[in-house]
Amino acid sequence: MVYTDIFLWTGIPLLIFGYIGCWHKHEFRIAGYVLLGIFWVNQAPHFLSIGDFVNAVLCIIALPLFSYFAYQEFLSCRWEEDPELMRFLAAGIAFSMLIYYSIQRVPIAAGALTKIVTDHTNFLLNLMGYEFTVGAVDYAGNPMFYRVNNEEIGVRIINSGIRIIFACTAIQTLAPAGTLITFTGSELNRKIKSLALVLPTIYVANLLRNVMIIYLTFEGITSFHTAHNTIAKAGSMIVLIVLMLAVFEIMPEFYDNIMGIFSLPKRKKLSSGDNGEDL
Repeated sequence: MVYTDIFLWTGIPLLIFGYIGCWHKHEFRIAGYVLLGIFWVNQAPHFLSIGDFVNAVLCIIALPLFSYFAYQEFLSCRWEEDPELMRFLAAGIAFSMLIYYSIQRVPIAAGALTKIVTDHTNFLLNLMGYEFTVGAVDYAGNPMFYRVNNEEIGVRIINSGIRIIFACTAIQTLAPAGTLITFTGSELNRKIKSLALVLPTIYVANLLRNVMIIYLTFEGITSFHTAHNTIAKAGSMIVLIVLMLAVFEIMPEFYDNIMGIFSLPKRKKLSSGDNGEDL
């Protein structure tokens, strides 16, 4: 982990500097994308080892995808352009990864967040009539200030048969959602409105997801695998789609950015009279 984290903690600052800087910004972004792509592809063996083939494939795809973004930055450098979409991508990817891994890689922070989510989940379960209690944080053999293994940090809901782990906190959705909205070129009031809608909804929906999984499993209605990997994931996907449509309505610029990613293969050099702001 320490070896591959060199790519992580080098790539993120390079991408951020490429976003905020004015000197060789495209070169910094190119280097950042390549290093982060290498980081992600090195995570694939871990997911394969635990049978998580979906995330393993996503990690493998990340390298060619980030390399493609690096190529687009090369075109921007050669054409002396800096389109809004490329700035959006650089900032969104860099800051979402910074937020996520600043928590995920620091066990005391990951444990604290997991404990909060577990307490809130258990509160809702107790409202339903259960008498579960929350255990202590299990740091899985990690020191407090930096991870040394890939074991799951978690908190057990005693007598439920379920342990809430860091992946159940929804931070992997909250971080990119918050940063992508923040770095979309739109009026501040519309950003605030979108964030106020999206972030609390994701957090509450995740709590309800946790409660549903525990209820379905504890009551023997279905297996944990079915509740977690089928029902809960389908529900989460529906919530995200509805939220995305709502944000599209509030912030049309966000829709333009998302659709612009799919239009990158058709990108052409801007005319000399263009202001260089759009793809």
